[in-house]
Amino acid sequence: MTTLVQSEGELHRDAEVNTVSDADGGGAWLGSEPENVRIEDAGEGILRITLRPGGRITAEDGALVRERYMALTGGMGAAVLLQVIGVEYVSRDAVRFFSEAATITAFAILGSTPVDRVIAHGRHGLPAPQCPTQYFSDEQEALGWLRELRAGAAQSGTSTAVKQT
Repeated sequence: MTTLVQSEGELHRDAEVNTVSDADGGGAWLGSEPENVRIEDAGEGILRITLRPGGRITAEDGALVRERYMALTGGMGAAVLLQVIGVEYVSRDAVRFFSEAATITAFAILGSTPVDRVIAHGRHGLPAPQCPTQYFSDEQEALGWLRELRAGAAQSGTSTAVKQT
């Protein structure tokens, strides 16, 4: 059974955010690896954030993602492909990073199951991100959507508004 709610005070493993290179194709998660989150530059102004399948994403994970995101973008905007496939739980404070990140220009959330969809849309009472956000079950569609938004924003010189789904 998948747990969607956890007390912020519960114990958990420390998390690290790693940059994953294209050389290893993103790499497989190894059972002994301590990190819950990976972040990498996917090119074309898109960052890929992958949440560990079976992971319990905490406030500490969100803070590490924020720190690495800012380092990779230099504080400038970027589109994000957020992969939530198989994640067990995301804390309210971790969700806060994703819903309040002002420098994220668009979110494509990638999942594959009904539980992934619930996690993707579970904002724990926080406001929706202030950028275009859409859920996808196909990675190429998600990347295409992000590229289209970036191209449209570059042509118009403004942010492209898209219905939140």
